Amino acid sequence: MNPRFFTIVAVMLSLPMDSVLAYGSSSSSSNCDKPKYSEFNPNANTYLQSFREFSFVASPNTTANSIEVNISAGAFKEHFSAKELEITPQKSGRLEVKGKLNKPFQHGHARISVTAHSKPGCESTDGYLIKVQ
Repeated sequence: MNPRFFTIVAVMLSLPMDSVLAYGSSSSSSNCDKPKYSEFNPNANTYLQSFREFSFVASPNTTANSIEVNISAGAFKEHFSAKELEITPQKSGRLEVKGKLNKPFQHGHARISVTAHSKPGCESTDGYLIKVQ
């Protein structure tokens, strides 16, 4: 066998185990603290007469200008970027987010979907359904 091969193997075996495992290990992704969303209004699975406004709270680690909301109901779709949303920091560090549709949604099921990141590559998406009668 090639003596160079034995040298490479010897060097690899002499490295500390944590150094060898660090490359590509799952421990490197544990630094991703994804945003969390709560206090959705309207609530999930709610029956409404009309739907026009929505709000929710994002966790303190959320990057405000990364927040996006998509509302879809069949052919009806509306997208909101952070610039189109009212985002208010709370004393706790959480972000209160509010939005308003261009016109009321009157009938059917709608999905509200929220996406944001805490840092690049650390993204979170959450969503829920409502029914408008």
